[in-house]
Amino acid sequence: MRVVRRDYDHARASKLAYWRGLTPAERIRLADELRRHALLLHPDWPTQEQRALDIECHIQFSERLERAAATRKR
Repeated sequence: MRVVRRDYDHARASKLAYWRGLTPAERIRLADELRRHALLLHPDWPTQEQRALDIECHIQFSERLERAAATRKR
Protein backbone atom coordinates (compact mmCIF):
# COMPACT_ATOMS: atom_id res chain seq x y z
CA MET A 1 0.00 0.00 0.00
CA ARG A 2 1.36 3.41 -0.97
CA VAL A 3 1.15 6.26 1.46
CA VAL A 4 0.44 9.61 -0.10
CA ARG A 5 2.46 12.47 1.29
CA ARG A 6 0.34 15.48 1.95
CA ASP A 7 1.31 19.05 2.67
CA TYR A 8 -0.87 19.48 5.74
CA ASP A 9 0.45 22.97 6.45
CA HIS A 10 -0.62 24.11 2.98
CA ALA A 11 -4.01 22.43 3.34
CA ARG A 12 -4.55 24.07 6.74
CA ALA A 13 -3.54 27.51 5.43
CA SER A 14 -5.78 27.10 2.40
CA LYS A 15 -8.74 26.14 4.56
CA LEU A 16 -8.20 29.10 6.88
CA ALA A 17 -7.94 31.48 3.92
CA TYR A 18 -11.19 30.10 2.49
CA TRP A 19 -13.13 30.56 5.75
CA ARG A 20 -11.66 34.02 6.36
CA GLY A 21 -12.86 35.06 2.93
CA LEU A 22 -16.48 34.25 3.73
CA THR A 23 -18.92 36.77 5.10
CA PRO A 24 -20.79 35.92 8.31
CA ALA A 25 -23.94 35.36 6.22
CA GLU A 26 -22.10 32.88 3.98
CA ARG A 27 -20.79 31.01 7.03
CA ILE A 28 -24.29 30.77 8.47
CA ARG A 29 -25.65 29.56 5.11
CA LEU A 30 -22.97 26.84 4.93
CA ALA A 31 -23.63 25.76 8.51
CA ASP A 32 -27.34 25.51 7.72
CA GLU A 33 -26.60 23.42 4.62
CA LEU A 34 -24.56 21.03 6.78
CA ARG A 35 -27.42 20.84 9.30
CA ARG A 36 -29.92 20.09 6.54
CA HIS A 37 -27.68 17.39 5.11
CA ALA A 38 -27.32 15.79 8.53
CA LEU A 39 -31.12 15.77 8.86
CA LEU A 40 -31.44 14.03 5.49
CA LEU A 41 -29.08 11.31 6.67
CA HIS A 42 -30.50 11.09 10.20
CA PRO A 43 -34.03 12.58 10.42
CA ASP A 44 -34.15 12.01 14.19
CA TRP A 45 -30.97 14.03 14.76
CA PRO A 46 -30.29 15.37 17.25
CA THR A 47 -31.90 13.12 19.80
CA GLN A 48 -32.93 14.44 23.21
CA GLU A 49 -29.90 12.68 24.69
CA GLN A 50 -27.59 14.35 22.18
CA ARG A 51 -29.17 17.73 22.90
CA ALA A 52 -28.70 17.26 26.64
CA LEU A 53 -25.05 16.29 26.16
CA ASP A 54 -24.53 19.28 23.85
CA ILE A 55 -25.97 21.78 26.30
CA GLU A 56 -23.89 20.28 29.11
CA CYS A 57 -20.74 20.74 27.01
CA HIS A 58 -21.70 24.36 26.33
CA ILE A 59 -22.27 24.98 30.03
CA GLN A 60 -18.92 23.47 30.99
CA PHE A 61 -17.12 25.48 28.32
CA SER A 62 -18.82 28.68 29.46
CA GLU A 63 -17.81 27.99 33.05
CA ARG A 64 -14.19 27.45 31.97
CA LEU A 65 -14.20 30.72 30.07
CA GLU A 66 -15.56 32.53 33.12
CA ARG A 67 -12.86 30.99 35.36
CA ALA A 68 -10.15 31.93 32.86
CA ALA A 69 -11.45 35.51 32.68
CA ALA A 70 -11.56 35.76 36.47
CA THR A 71 -7.99 34.44 36.73
CA ARG A 72 -6.80 36.95 34.16
CA LYS A 73 -8.28 39.87 36.11
CA ARG A 74 -6.14 39.11 39.16
